[in-house]
Amino acid sequence: MLASQLAKIVNGQLVGNDFEFDHVAFSSNDCNPGTLFIALPGSKTHGAKFAAQAMQNGASGLLTDVEPETSNYVLVTDAFEAVNKLGESLVRSYSGKIVVVLGASGKTTLKELARSLAPVRVWSSYGNRNTIISLVTDLFNERESALNAPYWVLELGIHDKKDADNFLQVFNPYAALFTSLGAEHLEFLENVDVAVRTNLKVGMAATKRFALVSDEYSVEDAILFGSPQTSAWFDISSFTCDGCTLGKLICNGEEKDVVLPFWGKRSAQSVAGAAAFWVSEGFCLDELPWENLNTINIWGRQQLTRWGDLLIFFDAYNANPESMKEFLEVVSEVPYGKKGLVIGDMLELGEYSHYWHRKIAHWLKKSGIQYLILVGNEVKHTLRELEKVDGHAMYVEWYRDVETAKSFFMIPEDIELLGLKGSRRIALEKLIQEVSEVEF
Repeated sequence: MLASQLAKIVNGQLVGNDFEFDHVAFSSNDCNPGTLFIALPGSKTHGAKFAAQAMQNGASGLLTDVEPETSNYVLVTDAFEAVNKLGESLVRSYSGKIVVVLGASGKTTLKELARSLAPVRVWSSYGNRNTIISLVTDLFNERESALNAPYWVLELGIHDKKDADNFLQVFNPYAALFTSLGAEHLEFLENVDVAVRTNLKVGMAATKRFALVSDEYSVEDAILFGSPQTSAWFDISSFTCDGCTLGKLICNGEEKDVVLPFWGKRSAQSVAGAAAFWVSEGFCLDELPWENLNTINIWGRQQLTRWGDLLIFFDAYNANPESMKEFLEVVSEVPYGKKGLVIGDMLELGEYSHYWHRKIAHWLKKSGIQYLILVGNEVKHTLRELEKVDGHAMYVEWYRDVETAKSFFMIPEDIELLGLKGSRRIALEKLIQEVSEVEF
């Protein structure tokens, strides 16, 4: 694409010489020859300050809403709005069906399951890239593959009330798949109800809706999954020592015995949700490529690795109340006798942080663990609450950060399973980098 063409699409002004680009990036570190560097305003600094670095790395030019100290750029009034316009121009050329995954936690897992079980070719954004910016970036960079796929499976993370309108400005969802609705990014959203309503605003624009059954929140006119009272659910029989979940999938009257290559209660129900969508599109369970489940490998999510006799259960890419509760429930049920946990802060909970970290103490007392390490400032509230809650005894240590914990951290020899859960910024992977075969 030429910069002059881009300027027309985004209602911008080309400054300097026209230039050609074939991919885009909003990080100067991701720039190389042929890149359009999208300089976005940040909370502390503007991306335009990294224009020189982007050009040094080979970028052809910039898209920016402030004048950079470089030549050859497209100047717009609002860089975020320009990205939306670029996305709109791409989506107008697409005639397939767009599936969006929504909810508080488990979105990436459900998206990967829906992608893996697709009986036809789909395009999906990578990993947990779930902002409008990253979705449009991935779409542009993989536009040839994306525009020829009959389905897109996208994940949307809600960080701001405006995210719903921005997404719907660019994308026209055919189907919405909801994981659990609840507390997420409360540092930026007013409260749980605002988070839920923003998710629902996107979902209600879809023709089809599928939702994990919930006692707290409902999705209007949705096909429910996740319990015996719904049309699709996974009847878990057991968790195995080698990290599998055994059970039977029941979907619209069909039944199928399935071995899932991961531990997880809600993740197992997400399999039911993904299957329910594809069955609604006219496929039967045996037509779905179940062998593809073995190829799912999401960094920091339900990863298992062995160090001698110790099994490490690493699920610390992110953490919020829903995912933390499920993690502790799974740990309580897996067939190991001596269990230990490393729990880090759940971030982005705003004024609700103290409440949810105290709740962790109540869940921990039911988890059956013998050994507990707490890492971070917020889990101090967990530590204090543990002293008030009745339940089985456990050995507990607290460290203010992961570097301090790393200096003193020792895994007892009799521990058979060590689980790690916390928000990404806590960086719990540093505790096990030297002993784990998984690349962290």
